[in-house]
Amino acid sequence: MSNFSDIMSYIGLSSEEAAVALNVSEDEIVRWCNTSEAPPLHIWQGLVRMLDEIRFSAEEAAKSADLDHLDASDLNRVILMVPGRTASEFAGPKRAATALAVAALARVFV
Repeated sequence: MSNFSDIMSYIGLSSEEAAVALNVSEDEIVRWCNTSEAPPLHIWQGLVRMLDEIRFSAEEAAKSADLDHLDASDLNRVILMVPGRTASEFAGPKRAATALAVAALARVFV
């Protein structure tokens, strides 16, 4: 495994989705995930943009919640949109953003 693979896993991208999102072949994605060969800088920058889109979506969802009327059962119904073009196209980034938003909102109960 590689750090590239870890980020892909964290974001929730399959190798096929990553190839489409990053405009490279799936073979390159698999190679970067399974060897010590690092992708070029522009590929890392693409992943960082996706991470930023996910983080921004989670933060906006948490900020817009009505904390005075938030119930623990509401945490299971959080649905949000990921505004960035790349991250919004795939289910994994949407799940990652939702998980971060729910974690931020759950802190209200701690």
